Amino acid sequence: MADLEAKEPVPHADEKPSFEKGISSQEDGIEIPRHTSFVNVMVLVTACLGGFLYGFAANAISGTVAQPTFIAKFLTNSQALQLVDAMLGGFLGGAMVGSILQAPISNKFGRRIANAVAACIVIFAAAISAGAVNVAMFIAGRVLTGVGAGMVLANSPVYMSEVAPPHNRGMLVGLQGIGIVAAYIMAAVCALAFNFVKDDIQWRLVFIVLCGVACLLLLSLWFLPESPRWLMEKGRDAEAKQVLEYLHKTKADPYNTLARAEAVQIRAQVDTEKSLPKGFIYIFSTPHLRKRAFISIILWTMGQGTGITAIANLIPTFMAGLGFGTVVQLGLGIVWSVCAVIGCGINVVLLDRIGRRKLLIIGGFGMAAILSTMAALVKYYLGTPAGPGVRALVALYFIMGAFFTSTIECTSYVYGSEIWPTHLRSEGSTIAYLSFFGNAIAYSAPVSVGLNNIGWKFYMILICVTVVTTIMIVIWFPETMGLTLEEINVTFGEKVELQLKDALYNENESTTSDPSKPGSAVAA
Repeated sequence: MADLEAKEPVPHADEKPSFEKGISSQEDGIEIPRHTSFVNVMVLVTACLGGFLYGFAANAISGTVAQPTFIAKFLTNSQALQLVDAMLGGFLGGAMVGSILQAPISNKFGRRIANAVAACIVIFAAAISAGAVNVAMFIAGRVLTGVGAGMVLANSPVYMSEVAPPHNRGMLVGLQGIGIVAAYIMAAVCALAFNFVKDDIQWRLVFIVLCGVACLLLLSLWFLPESPRWLMEKGRDAEAKQVLEYLHKTKADPYNTLARAEAVQIRAQVDTEKSLPKGFIYIFSTPHLRKRAFISIILWTMGQGTGITAIANLIPTFMAGLGFGTVVQLGLGIVWSVCAVIGCGINVVLLDRIGRRKLLIIGGFGMAAILSTMAALVKYYLGTPAGPGVRALVALYFIMGAFFTSTIECTSYVYGSEIWPTHLRSEGSTIAYLSFFGNAIAYSAPVSVGLNNIGWKFYMILICVTVVTTIMIVIWFPETMGLTLEEINVTFGEKVELQLKDALYNENESTTSDPSKPGSAVAA
């Protein structure tokens, strides 16, 4: 772990370090454009359907296990709690497999194709779940759904980080988190609406809707361009330049100076990286990549260590334990999801203002404080008649959801994808989401039995993990706000082949010396 020690990036002698302060530097008479095109925003809004699919697939089980017809069909025996944990754990286990499968598909065939394969898997798996005639068939459907959902969750931030401009990459890639929690709202609304259907189809309807969501993602991919960095890596430079111009052209930069400069920077970095080895052995045997790997693991060990996935998936169940009826349980699930999406909105606004590292630290220590309060309330008030203590516990569930999503949720999706170099970004995403799903299984699979057997002490496990990993973030995590994906390499002690500011300067010099070329909109 010695290579994880925090170090200030040391610029090489031939580099200008001004970009560490942000990307709107005006040195050498160059100002890097900070405008974001409408097209770029719409591409990323469409891309966040990947997060929406994952969120709906993951949270569909939340309301399902509270539906009377589902309970009557599958959860009437003494093993009901274990079956619920198997349904949660099966999905997460499948998602872990999916996060591994996406890397070779994404690297070979592209980011869009990887998401298309994931959507097809979810369509097939959701059909199995909707038509399940026994609990084994239902769990099999959930495992397969997890495979597709894990693929899309790991791959979508890779795509989004590669098409977003550096000055507001945090906000735009953070749309992934908004997509996920928006899907939580839709899943909760569906659960409440379908509760009024009294036939056996009551619990099956949500999985039919899941098929529709996957079909929508599949259709949307037709309208999305491929990642310009992936195209450049495959030697398809002309296509990559077209995509960059399509994404970044604005009234403030009508001649695509930013797009052309970024294309030059990406090509320079890709040329440097193409001769480098790939694969997980190379990652864990190379100090600066091993540091990235440990950061990716710690990132989601902290995020999942808060217990957020278990709580998000079992809100109705928790509310039942507090004495609320089915309709109120499902209604409170909607309120929790609304709190979460409001938090995500705050998170994406703060990402490019406060920075990734500070938000993670604030979120980690804040969540530990909230969990400590919840543990005390569970110890003294759970099982007692509804009163101030129970009401405070319910309120804390909502505060927890809003606080987590306003500090950690979107930040983690952004940070975990942007710290990796292009030629290893899919493998890096796999490492991050193996940690995501591995930790989610560790805390979600035993949650029903754990809370039933040890009660408030289960929260102490979450508190310890959250505090320890947040301290690690304080020590080891560098800040990446405002840097291009290529310039982030410097924070890990590597060399950037060409700074974006210098590429823009060269573009301006070129257009100034050759009147036949279009003029620059960003010359001083």
